[in-house]
Amino acid sequence: MKFGNNQHPRKPFGSGRGPTVAPPKDYAPTRSRRKPPFHAEIEAASNLPDDSPEFRAFVRDVVGVPELMVPSVAAAIRQQKWQISPNPLAAIRTAAHQEARKAQLSEPT
Repeated sequence: MKFGNNQHPRKPFGSGRGPTVAPPKDYAPTRSRRKPPFHAEIEAASNLPDDSPEFRAFVRDVVGVPELMVPSVAAAIRQQKWQISPNPLAAIRTAAHQEARKAQLSEPT
């Protein structure tokens, strides 16, 4: 086994040569000015009290979950994740189901 000079030694990069790495780009996420569907309805419902008939109708008719999930939907709206979601209703439904599951697990049995 020979160490040292071999036939094809690895050459270091010459002056001005080397791997080319692109300069970092400035990334600024942009949102369209057009709001996703139901954004205005959710915004209006977020200002309603949780026990109002209008909020219950919103939960039943717009979100499409049973009225017994009103506290979970209210908690999901307060999280405000729906504001950055491309599908705000789906974000509210998912968060409401997660909140309901947490509430069910935390109840003393």
